[in-house]
Amino acid sequence: SFEGFKQISSEHKWLYTHGRQKWGVYYSDDALRTQTEFYDHFLKGEDNGFDRRPAVRLEVRESLEEYKVRFEEDWPIPDTDYRELYLHGDSMELSNVAPISSTERRYDSETESAVFAHTFVEDTELSGNMKLKLWVSIEEGNDMDLFVSVDKLNAAGEVVHFYAKMGYNKGPVAMGWLRVSQRALDPERSTPAQPWLLHDRALPVKRDDVVPVEIEILPSSTLFHRGESLRLTVQGRDLFDHPSLGHHYAVNRGVHHIHSGPGQESFLLVPVIPPREL
Repeated sequence: SFEGFKQISSEHKWLYTHGRQKWGVYYSDDALRTQTEFYDHFLKGEDNGFDRRPAVRLEVRESLEEYKVRFEEDWPIPDTDYRELYLHGDSMELSNVAPISSTERRYDSETESAVFAHTFVEDTELSGNMKLKLWVSIEEGNDMDLFVSVDKLNAAGEVVHFYAKMGYNKGPVAMGWLRVSQRALDPERSTPAQPWLLHDRALPVKRDDVVPVEIEILPSSTLFHRGESLRLTVQGRDLFDHPSLGHHYAVNRGVHHIHSGPGQESFLLVPVIPPREL
């Protein structure tokens, strides 16, 4: 839906976002009213003001059932402030400051995860695509699968759950995934905030070679209050069990390495929205 909105050439287009169960939202009073007003204007010619409404209805989530709605003029939100949160392999932090020395985090690709965290010192809204830039290497094989999740932790360090695909109600804030041999980017379609993969060739990974990858993390909108944290998880297997969303043909073998440091800065790019009146 987000890509459809961005790529449709018409001047008359609207995006209705939400972070809840899709069919419940689709048939809600608000959504049905929005659809009816759209058809009344464009099919019946009624001057009901629909063509003058802002293009994007945005739900900013706080928890599974808590959210606030506001409207924006475009997507991605034009005044988004993209910021890098750098991975520190020694302290397992996500920091605004890049590491001054090289570090790495090792994890078993079949049983372990690499986990990093950042605590917000002020209320912060993240709305849009995130991107994870990693420098990675392997000890065995010639490829690796990477699964990435971004979670919200409350001030007590407890996970705040959100709705995920198929109505699953213990999902992360957002997620992404990549098979590293498919890392080749389309230079024309990629943007600093959203990598676009070519998928036109395989690029095997040689043992102990450190290669850069850019992983798209799907769009989301979440408010983090002061004292709450963002937790980044990187691993070699599915983020949660689901009968219709599994990946059953992993290529992982042995230990994965995530590198970070001068010349190999690994970071999570986050879309910070300047304060709004909600």
